[in-house]
Amino acid sequence: MKILAVDDEPGILRVIRKALEKEYEVVTVCRPSEPLPATLTDIDLIVLDVMMPGEDGYEILTKIRDDVTCPIIFLTAKALEEDVVYGLALGADDYLRKPFSVGELRARVAAHIRRDKRENTSCIRSGSIALYPANRRVTVSDKDISLTKSEFDIMLLLIMNKGQTFSKEQIYEKLYGYEKDGDESAITEHVKNLRKKLSAGGAEPVETVWGIGYRWKKEE
Repeated sequence: MKILAVDDEPGILRVIRKALEKEYEVVTVCRPSEPLPATLTDIDLIVLDVMMPGEDGYEILTKIRDDVTCPIIFLTAKALEEDVVYGLALGADDYLRKPFSVGELRARVAAHIRRDKRENTSCIRSGSIALYPANRRVTVSDKDISLTKSEFDIMLLLIMNKGQTFSKEQIYEKLYGYEKDGDESAITEHVKNLRKKLSAGGAEPVETVWGIGYRWKKEE
């Protein structure tokens, strides 16, 4: 498994490398002096800092998101929720606020990697929607829609458990295997973005159960 860490602080990159190198191959890029790898197809997860001189994390994410399917975890010193929301909307899967603990970093990375390795069935259908877990493809009325890693994983969980309501905390725990560090605001944004993309194709299968969470509509 190969992890790419991108930051403008050499000290942060050393911490990330030391924290993860026993479990993964870690490639570090110090921006803006070092270029990103020419290809990202062999990267299994990206840890990406937001605040960097020149091209920031938002710009890098926008440039690479269509070409990579691996999880992307933002590192951010920003405390405002709207900044986090913006990053998730662009296609980040998760985020860590600086300063972060080594244990939390390891847990987040391991959870996303573990989720990526789980075996899935070949095709799941619900009305006009078809979901193909093997290649992480989703179509609505035979038209492809582009989902981020976390949007796809949430959709897979809900569609596999039609009619069952999941709280935001339960969704985080079931997808990533850690409840303690889950952030409910991230789940809210991922579900909002998922709904918007499905709705654009004419499908509205995700219901809000007020005060509890979300569920996939049962087919009548």
